[in-house]
Amino acid sequence: MIRYISMLFMVVVTSLFLFPFNLPVSITVNTKMILAVIGVGLFVLDKLKTRALSVPWDFIVLSLICTVISIWAFFATTIHGAADYAFARYIISVWVWLGGAYTVIWLINAIHGKATEELVGDYLIAVCVAQCLLAYSMTIWPAVGRFVDSLMGEGQAYMSVAENRLYGLGAALDPAGLRFSAVLIVLAGLAGQTDFDEQPVRGALYFLSFAIISVFGNMISRSTSIGVVIAIASFAILKWPSGGTIQFGKTFGIIGGGLLIAITAVVLFYRYDIGFRNNLRFGFEGFFSLVEKGQWRVSSNEILKGMVVWPERLETWLIGDGYFDNPDIPDRFGQLYGGYYMKTDIGYLRYIFYFGCIGLAGMILAFAQMTVTCIRNTRKYTLTFLLLFAVTLIGWMKVSSDVIMVFAPFLILAYLDENPEESA
Repeated sequence: MIRYISMLFMVVVTSLFLFPFNLPVSITVNTKMILAVIGVGLFVLDKLKTRALSVPWDFIVLSLICTVISIWAFFATTIHGAADYAFARYIISVWVWLGGAYTVIWLINAIHGKATEELVGDYLIAVCVAQCLLAYSMTIWPAVGRFVDSLMGEGQAYMSVAENRLYGLGAALDPAGLRFSAVLIVLAGLAGQTDFDEQPVRGALYFLSFAIISVFGNMISRSTSIGVVIAIASFAILKWPSGGTIQFGKTFGIIGGGLLIAITAVVLFYRYDIGFRNNLRFGFEGFFSLVEKGQWRVSSNEILKGMVVWPERLETWLIGDGYFDNPDIPDRFGQLYGGYYMKTDIGYLRYIFYFGCIGLAGMILAFAQMTVTCIRNTRKYTLTFLLLFAVTLIGWMKVSSDVIMVFAPFLILAYLDENPEESA
């Protein structure tokens, strides 16, 4: 019993890390920061216990890259007198994520004896499933929604509420969609390494989790569909060499049967639950548009088309204008610091307008370094980490969010594998 309670506690902690939110007592302190502070304390205790301080070269390189990004952001902002230092603190942001991830991995070590890629992936999956079910339960039981809102600081769910969209505890809009996408890719990587004949229950749980995140995740954010497509493709690639045509056919035969059950359940909910029907139509707007109107049309994509604004000066292309947010549009609290600079929410353009192509190149290099570090530590998940990198690059076509919070626990695992005495 204690073990299961500990695992449930671990799911909660992982959720506070993966989907951080501001506490109602403060607009500046969020759950990720709290976990990072705890992580620093645990790190210091581990170092005092081992009396050794060594930092792998990969982490030094990553820190140098992020430091350069911060310095460049400060330069681009200061030279224009913009006072928008969103990425001037990027190195701090990265290490806060790593500090929070250290807490997560330390607790997994304490509960399970050793943290592994599989355990980390399972907890990430469990969190996303829980967030999806929580989001839907809020539409059925208003009391649940009021309780969830009471846990978060003011205004953190207002965009989803205003647009009548599902949201979870710190999980909303495109940032949640990209995290769901990343976790679906992790799920596909784990499932691709799982022998369903020897572990049928694990295989069934992976499929059920995939179905839940794919359906309800899209209701929260249609960006989840990016991960759905990539995850299916990566799973097919991973499973094909494992047993040839017969095993491949058997695996997808089982998936086909499960898919039929899932579709039947969705159809039933669609017919008898109005809330589910409306959210499903939002989440899969493109499919409904194709069936009903004969053309693929998604409203958010139409909005993005109107946000394509190219820089007009060479200087902007190189070092940006120093603005990430628009200082001229009052936000909902009446403060003149909100909205998007040049009225574009497209990630690549926001980076270019902020600190130019040079800064954008630094961001890409930072995530490339994270990918290389994870691959060097765990070769069998090479495809998974490459696709996590791809999700970041694809996601920037829509928003400026990334999936560093999914990379971070695996980066800490790489660090501990370089320093095994700390994970003992």
